[in-house]
Amino acid sequence: MNSVQENKNELEAAVRYCESAISRAQATIESMEFRQQAATKAWHEQTGRESALEHAVNDLKLKNEELKTNMALLTDENLKLRETNNLQKDQIAMFQRKMSRLNEVDR
Repeated sequence: MNSVQENKNELEAAVRYCESAISRAQATIESMEFRQQAATKAWHEQTGRESALEHAVNDLKLKNEELKTNMALLTDENLKLRETNNLQKDQIAMFQRKMSRLNEVDR
C-alpha cells in the first residue's frame, strides 16, 4: 500500500507541478498579449504622429512655394516701380532744364 500511496503522492505532485506550469504559462501569455496591445497602440500613435507631421511638412512646403512665388512677384513689381521712378526723375530733370531755358530766354 505504501508504494501505491507514494505513487499517488507523486502523481498528485506532478499534477500540481503541471497546474503551476499551466498557470505560469497563462500569466506569460496574458503578459505577452498586454505587451502586444501596448506595442500596437504605440505603433498606431506613432504612425498617427508621423502622418500628422508629414501633412504639416506638405503644408509648409506649399506655403514655402507660395511665399517664393509672392517674393518673385514683389521683386518684379519693385523693379517696375524703380524703373518708373527713374523715368519720372528723368522727366522731372528734363522739365526743369526746359523751364530753366525758358527762364533764360525770358530775361
